[in-house]
Amino acid sequence: MQNQELQILIDTLEECSDLGPADFDGVARALGFLLPELSTDLQALGHPIGSTDGAVLIVDRAYPDWSIHIRGRANDRDGHWRCTLREGGIRDNDAVLGSGKSPVLAQAILAALMRLTANLKRL
Repeated sequence: MQNQELQILIDTLEECSDLGPADFDGVARALGFLLPELSTDLQALGHPIGSTDGAVLIVDRAYPDWSIHIRGRANDRDGHWRCTLREGGIRDNDAVLGSGKSPVLAQAILAALMRLTANLKRL
């Protein structure tokens, strides 16, 4: 998968609030490419990849002990959720972090996960 394809997928996660099963199949394929060690875990989640529970479970399996910071106001129009994945919980000295934003919380988490993983693969 090329960087441009990955960026288009992240942009879709961050901009759209009505993604369908085909869109999440693309996300699952991208995560299988980025995190091949989790490919069997993705199929056995027990939660759809597009659900908040499913997205958090994927982060938990991919990056155990990392912190998930979620910000947003549920009463804002379309949510405006922001997610940051950090190796350290408090300090601002992480070498790499993942960030995502979306009108849908699960999609913000998935965008942060994909951005983090792509950045770690470049190191």
